[in-house]
Amino acid sequence: MRLRLVSLAVVIGGVAACRPSDVLRVPPPVGVTAPGGLASQAGAEEVFTYAKFELSAAVAGNYLTGVLMWSELLTDEFRFSGFTIFPSYANVDARETAARGGFSEGSDAAWQALLNARSLLLLSIPRLAQYEPASGQSKVGEAYALVGYTEVFLAEDFCAGTPLDQVAPEIGVTYGTPLTTDSMLGVAVADFDSALAHAGSDPTVEGLASVGLGRALVDRGQYSAAMAAVTNVPVGFIYNTELAPRYGADGVYTSNLYAYAYSYPYTSYRFFNVSEREGGTGLNYLSALDARLTFDSSRTTSDHGTWYLPTKFETNFAYVPLATGVEAALIQAEGALQANDLGGWAGTLNTLRTSAPDTYLGLTAAMDTLPSDSTTGASADAQVSVLFRERAFWLFGTGTRLGDMRRLIRQYGRDQSAVFPVGPYPNGNNANLPSPLPSYGTDVSITLPTALLGYSTITNPNYKGCLTPTSSA
Repeated sequence: MRLRLVSLAVVIGGVAACRPSDVLRVPPPVGVTAPGGLASQAGAEEVFTYAKFELSAAVAGNYLTGVLMWSELLTDEFRFSGFTIFPSYANVDARETAARGGFSEGSDAAWQALLNARSLLLLSIPRLAQYEPASGQSKVGEAYALVGYTEVFLAEDFCAGTPLDQVAPEIGVTYGTPLTTDSMLGVAVADFDSALAHAGSDPTVEGLASVGLGRALVDRGQYSAAMAAVTNVPVGFIYNTELAPRYGADGVYTSNLYAYAYSYPYTSYRFFNVSEREGGTGLNYLSALDARLTFDSSRTTSDHGTWYLPTKFETNFAYVPLATGVEAALIQAEGALQANDLGGWAGTLNTLRTSAPDTYLGLTAAMDTLPSDSTTGASADAQVSVLFRERAFWLFGTGTRLGDMRRLIRQYGRDQSAVFPVGPYPNGNNANLPSPLPSYGTDVSITLPTALLGYSTITNPNYKGCLTPTSSA
């Protein structure tokens, strides 16, 4: 049973700019011909399946709309290597996310895609609740959890100011008001709580919602509550987003040709590369020779340099992890450190290195060969550095780094110049750029759109753009 692509005219929240009844124009599932064909279990599941595909594309499935690529360029994880096309990636990489001097706000599409996925997920929830039997009601919980993740990404990666609209077929649009970062996280916490309430003891939904809840609570500085949220998540748990297959010319699904945008190994569009001590403050992802980050360096980038593909993405390019038991353990470790339980903190980190499954994200190296990288005798500042380095290496390329770097500023009192890349921007005077980028800027979050959103306009009258500077964590 397959769902054709939905045609949406979107505004903030991913809702229709014209008739609300046209928000979800989905053909009936295979074998269903009645006009009310979506008013069934099969129809509800089709809507939900497509909503999940939309979320995956919003997170990682396209080099224009995937929020992972934009956020990781802003951090010390990835650098832009394709200076001949899409120069808007260069200004984000250089920590100048607003349009200026010929550079566009290319990340607008990622923001829009997250909101669109959120609206589709919310539209699926009442259908699932109505038509799923008792044995399938955990899908309601899964949908709520995925809604929570869209809100976490909006909070972690973008400046404050995104409104969350609500739309219902035949009713209309309720425009939201701009939210602060903490308020956005509060909405996410409520959605993860709803997910757990509807999980029905389904271990997959419980794990997904628990890790998301722990992540949102850590982002709010509520460490003990975050620890409690992830207590029962096994270290081997993993929930992947799955990228949608695409239609062929005959309108029938073909093999999956989409992949995590970093991992286009069979095309020339290798815009991104792994960073190495970027801007003098970044981590040494390449030279560390860490078992969690091994690389295939057999190909070149679009600027003819060596391209480093993390081998953990080679297992299946169509899947990108959204929630894992490894992240749950790292949340436990941070909670222990905050409680001054140094033995619990170090023990959790070191146990994770010996007990994480070898199959984690395609990992094949034996983790027990890694030396201990935590110490109870180091300074408090050094312990924090160890914790966040462990998070960076375990969770590399999965969309957590920007939130972590902002937390180092917001919650741990570090200056942005000691956390984010600074100094001269490499290739900032490249002749292919519309204007020079001689130095890194000061942005620590991605700006909100200030102009047209591609094929739609922002119609929410409450929208004001960023409430806080993009240089504010």
